[in-house]
Amino acid sequence: MADTVLAKVDYLKPLEDKPYDQVVSERQQYFALLKARLEEILGPEHVCTDPAALDALSRDKSLEEAGRPSFILRPENLEKLCALVKYANEVSLPLTPMSSGTHTCGNALVSMGGAAVDMSGWQQIQKIDHRNRSVRLQPGVTYGQLQEALAKENLRALFPLLPRKDQSVLTSNLEAQPKLIPEFNYSEPFYTMEIVMPLGDIFRTGTAALGPPELNQSDMVGPWGPGFDWNRLYTRSQGTLGIITWMNMMAEPLPCRQKLFFTASENLETLVDFTYRIQRKWLGYECFILNRTALALMLAQRMPEDYERLKKRLPAYVQIFCIGGLRRLPDERIAWQEADFLETARECGLAPQPTLSQAPRAAAFFEQNLLRCWDGEVYWKDRLKGASSDIFFITTMNRASQFVDAMQKETIKGSAPTNDMGIYLQPIENGRVCHLEFMLPYDPAARDDCTGMRKLHCSASRRMKDLGALFTRAYGPWAEMTASSSAVQFQTAKMVKDVLDPKNIMNPGKLGL
Repeated sequence: MADTVLAKVDYLKPLEDKPYDQVVSERQQYFALLKARLEEILGPEHVCTDPAALDALSRDKSLEEAGRPSFILRPENLEKLCALVKYANEVSLPLTPMSSGTHTCGNALVSMGGAAVDMSGWQQIQKIDHRNRSVRLQPGVTYGQLQEALAKENLRALFPLLPRKDQSVLTSNLEAQPKLIPEFNYSEPFYTMEIVMPLGDIFRTGTAALGPPELNQSDMVGPWGPGFDWNRLYTRSQGTLGIITWMNMMAEPLPCRQKLFFTASENLETLVDFTYRIQRKWLGYECFILNRTALALMLAQRMPEDYERLKKRLPAYVQIFCIGGLRRLPDERIAWQEADFLETARECGLAPQPTLSQAPRAAAFFEQNLLRCWDGEVYWKDRLKGASSDIFFITTMNRASQFVDAMQKETIKGSAPTNDMGIYLQPIENGRVCHLEFMLPYDPAARDDCTGMRKLHCSASRRMKDLGALFTRAYGPWAEMTASSSAVQFQTAKMVKDVLDPKNIMNPGKLGL
């Protein structure tokens, strides 16, 4: 096969000066040879070329351009995965790794042809270490599976806000999805991991570098090294630097009691000031702010009747705050934190309540769902029109109102109803910064709606960037915006990519690389 045109080049170059039927014949022959070799490496049952399955992976829940893979590959163990990556280097076959069932940001779309590497079948929770409060798991493990296993050990997973049922825990952490608990140490929640590098070699980070887990005498919870901080290099890398086969990450004690508070306000700045104050005191566990639209989408049992009724009754913004009591003196812990929390609220002129009078179901809902995935047939963000185009970034909480005002103006320009825009503010690192997210609903079956939303998403993202938004998760057009703002940053990222992935086979086209 050495004289055969490389697969990656096939997708990019114009047709040769040959009769068209000859070109088609040569490509069909090459595809057959490529498939035969992949089946030899992985086994025929792990190489999928079914048109329906390929079409299903050509699009995701985002508005990004479709990209259809030629193969869906499902390696069953580490040895075969390494062999696959080494062969992909030989023939310059692009590989796009994925592990979640639903993709929402375009990062798992096949941009430059090649194969999708489906890791969702790797679902082992390999070890739960109560002493070090850690859990080692594979890419296909979902939040529901993880929490069920951890609860048996009186531990809990660190959850984002109502994740999808098929959301990969490993991918969520690699993509730095914000956690509901804003404590400083949870902003980087994993310790060590095993990576199949772009050339097919096995690499392990931190104290896991000493050897395979079955031979390693350390606890594998030291995250640093070898050499430098590999964990930070691979965070938000979107599969462009290798394929993660397991991750050792934080697990925390499961509260035996908890107490919820809802603090309502018509003014976001008032809640932001209150949130700053309680986070400086390191009070509570979960703490986040939702606007009435996002809260109504979660709480509505029937759409659209309950949604419209709730949206009229709910306050503009609600902070949800949870205090947890652990095994030792749980009641005493809740009591002193509650006293400090309520005293701080009085200083801000606020009155937190254990229930939300405008939505009595809210207390039971969050009591049950802070440690659960969304279990509805339709994901909560998609309930209004069928899909949601999200814009999210890092900023400081004191600037949130400025961004909200600017986003409302952008939606008016884009002829989108501002009262249907969901807002989610998640403090990070005890309020040092925050994740600010805008949810813009649209009908994915309406072409005009998709076109209008694509334009709105682009113009609003640029406006947010101009105001100082930090797009740390550079999906789609955000990659170009991020790269164009810092030539040195982009050149450094390109240099690292060239060193680790000289054939550019790992998810090419992402991050602008």
